[in-house]
Amino acid sequence: METLDDLLEPLLGLDGRPAPFAGPLRDWLTAVAPRLDAHLEQLAAQTPTGLYERGQDLLSRFRLIRRVPGQRLHQAVVAELADPASPLRVPLWIALGELAGRLLTLLHGDGPQESREEESRLVLGLVTLLLGLTHPQTRARPEDQVTRAHRRWEETRERPPGEAREDRGEAFAGLLDGTTGRDRASVRASAPDPTRRQGDGDREEADELTVRLRDEYDRLYQDTVVYLGEPDEAPTTAERLWIGLHVACLRLPDAIAASQREYFAQTFAGGPGEGIVPPLPAVGFPGLGGVQGPDEGRWRSPRATQMYELLITMFAVADLDPGIYHGLDELARDTQTPIRLDRDTRRQYRERALSRLRQLDGLPPGDDLEIRYLAWVDEAVSSFFPLPLPAPDSWWAERYRRSRGLVLEAVKAAGGKVDILDGRIYDRALRGKLSGTQMILPVEESDVDRVLWTLRLPWEFNGTGDAGRVVYGVRRR
Repeated sequence: METLDDLLEPLLGLDGRPAPFAGPLRDWLTAVAPRLDAHLEQLAAQTPTGLYERGQDLLSRFRLIRRVPGQRLHQAVVAELADPASPLRVPLWIALGELAGRLLTLLHGDGPQESREEESRLVLGLVTLLLGLTHPQTRARPEDQVTRAHRRWEETRERPPGEAREDRGEAFAGLLDGTTGRDRASVRASAPDPTRRQGDGDREEADELTVRLRDEYDRLYQDTVVYLGEPDEAPTTAERLWIGLHVACLRLPDAIAASQREYFAQTFAGGPGEGIVPPLPAVGFPGLGGVQGPDEGRWRSPRATQMYELLITMFAVADLDPGIYHGLDELARDTQTPIRLDRDTRRQYRERALSRLRQLDGLPPGDDLEIRYLAWVDEAVSSFFPLPLPAPDSWWAERYRRSRGLVLEAVKAAGGKVDILDGRIYDRALRGKLSGTQMILPVEESDVDRVLWTLRLPWEFNGTGDAGRVVYGVRRR
């Protein structure tokens, strides 16, 4: 019996003979390894070491068979398909079925005619072999299945131009195995494919991209649940998922966020000018532009300008992130827990923050009023935040540090005093420095009665000042 190696090596020209089909066949084989690799890595944590190592061995054979003969690929494929415990069994089955379909397209092209009869025999032999590997229990002989596939291929070529049709490789995968595109899409959901590209008007590929991005979205929240908490309902479109991945990274420690962004870029990278994923909005992400607001360039005070730059990017991110809450006293009086920002609350919050900013603008540096309004703007910055609270070296925390640093710098220059409350024990002495409604978050025992977040800094200068406000921990029930 001929094996995969027996048929692939001459078709790829590895035996030195002319190989008119080598180019497209090599491209299709190139796509198989990264596809299987992505699925194997996704399941690596729960895959036994022996199965993982065998899967990596199979990947290496797929990579080498394109250029190097004698890889014994057939033996490795048979072993993987025969093992119900293999994490690669389903994606390999799908990949081989699609390869069989694409091979049939070679027989209807306008390629070179030299040795065409021999090449066609090899292609048909490979299709028959692939069908036998993926459907060993089929009642019809593989040769009969291939003949029917040829006939139905001719029918698809005669369809009117406006009639919807599947990708040729996908269509033949269905012709060979009797499945529909919907059937295969449901199976493919378990095997994300980082090599596929989204084309204009290609509904199926768009759906595949959405599935892959949803897998990454779920994986990111599972891997970093300590920083992100449990996710809300996941977005339903590729665009919103792609944005959601990067918005979530803004809450992570900087090193983890940078690693995740690099992974996303590699996994979903397209060729030059190729848009596999939607563009990200300019919301101050690393490497992307800042946000231009309607009041850009209108601020007279350098400190107002700096505060505006912080606020406008944070508002832009809050518009994209459903996990943002607020604790501004004037919008949350008598409410002890942070309030989720919805569309109306975001608008109100933005109006209050910009109103404070306009009051700050133009006040003389070092004046007690400037310090008061500067602290009030800092309160607007610090009083909306994601939950769980941002990691100390995250994008969000960096904004808070910059805002708070402006207040500390102004108070210190004027000879005033500021109390730093973060991490302090919430006791009677501390409560004497606070006013308004304090907020609570359920926490583990080690953080009970400890200040988790400062909403408003307590400060004193020249006989005036403001008391503070905080979020502190209570025992989780």
